[in-house]
Amino acid sequence: MEPFSTIPKEVKSDVNDRWVASRFNILSHEENGDLYICNTYTGALLRVPQAHANEIKNILRSGCDELDDNAKILANYGFLIKSNVDEFKRARILHEIKGRNPENMYLIFLVTEQCNFRCAYCYENFEKGKMSDDVIEGVIKYVEKRGRQLKNLNVHWFGGEPLLALDVIEKLSNQFLLLSEKYNFKFRAGITTNGFLLNSDTATKLLKLGVDNFQITIDGPEHIHDQTRKLVGGQGTFKRIFNNLKNLSCLEYDFQVRIRVNFDKSNEPYIRDLTKELSDTFSDDGRFHVNYFPIGRWGGPNDDDLDIFDTKIRAKVALGLCEDALNQGLSTTLGSILQPGGYVCYASDPNSYVIGSDGTLYKCTVALYNEKNKIGKVEKDGNFRIDIDKFALWVMNDESEDEGCKKCFLRPSCQGSACPLIRIETGKAPCPPEKQYIKQVVRVVGRQKKFISERKIKVTKSPS
Repeated sequence: MEPFSTIPKEVKSDVNDRWVASRFNILSHEENGDLYICNTYTGALLRVPQAHANEIKNILRSGCDELDDNAKILANYGFLIKSNVDEFKRARILHEIKGRNPENMYLIFLVTEQCNFRCAYCYENFEKGKMSDDVIEGVIKYVEKRGRQLKNLNVHWFGGEPLLALDVIEKLSNQFLLLSEKYNFKFRAGITTNGFLLNSDTATKLLKLGVDNFQITIDGPEHIHDQTRKLVGGQGTFKRIFNNLKNLSCLEYDFQVRIRVNFDKSNEPYIRDLTKELSDTFSDDGRFHVNYFPIGRWGGPNDDDLDIFDTKIRAKVALGLCEDALNQGLSTTLGSILQPGGYVCYASDPNSYVIGSDGTLYKCTVALYNEKNKIGKVEKDGNFRIDIDKFALWVMNDESEDEGCKKCFLRPSCQGSACPLIRIETGKAPCPPEKQYIKQVVRVVGRQKKFISERKIKVTKSPS
């Protein structure tokens, strides 16, 4: 197990060592005075009752030579570190290890580049069809060649609308399952689907093929959603998607559903009505989560007509919607930003590829028509022919060379790779937009996590 992902069970005090606060700590307060402490290197998150908050803050502020009971807890979870620890080096090691392990592979498939929807903000041009047999054969042979060194194969079915090519998903999944048994690696899959074709039979079939993670978008209550997420013929889609979600909740399988809500100025006033409807239906099912994502101008034909939020406040609006969801009993998927490597974009991973239906290899699912994103081709014999110079643009994002990244408290989380496309196009470090509201992020995540037992925090001094 990698050392950066392991929290020691117990730290023994040495009188010759001084303990100081980690530079990767984030502190945030609830309105009632309770204190959250998060560390982005260990991923630990602790809630401290208001009565003990000042004492804990004093320990972090002043450091200590010996560990009393409370300091030992803080040290166990990485909030206190020895003064001679080089956290810059630790963060660099994390960057070097994350995603550079050939035992792990992540493949995103555009199994078809056709779609039965015409969403208002979509950036795809639907010029290509279903994945060809030659590409399917080449991918299977590629995984076969890599099989002996693999420990994990993670696949995501994408499009277009991937359920229009269910036969391709079945063909590839069955082969991957056979190879996982042959070479003893783990195979997991997820799918991004508009949900229109996800009836109970199709969902069951996918679950049996290893798909245990679903992302499905709903953009508001019915009269709002049906304005932006229409069928090719212009018909509304909300009722059928929502009914499919309800049927999915009746299946007795272990899976996760992320309901993605895209928002701009036009639908944001109605999102809370949708949240209420989602809460009434799914709040008792821990498999369902909600995520709010700001619409941008992503290169589609309707970009000029989109009433998008300014980039400076998009994250704040999203966080407000997340808080409302929590208040209504739903959980969100926001917590990854606080985890080591949690905000690293898949496109920066050397072992991650997007595979187009015609065999074109990409790194990013958004910039499909950017020539810098077309990094190679799948060959029928199982080779991935790569343009190494284009490939390097996406994976050579080293935060240790950026003065801002080096000292950032989020460095273990994003590692300077929150969005390689931004760095490629602007030459600037791609900071996560949530960073400027990080204390609010910690509060939102904290309210839905299981914490270290508060009884462990003892008052060893009078609270100041």
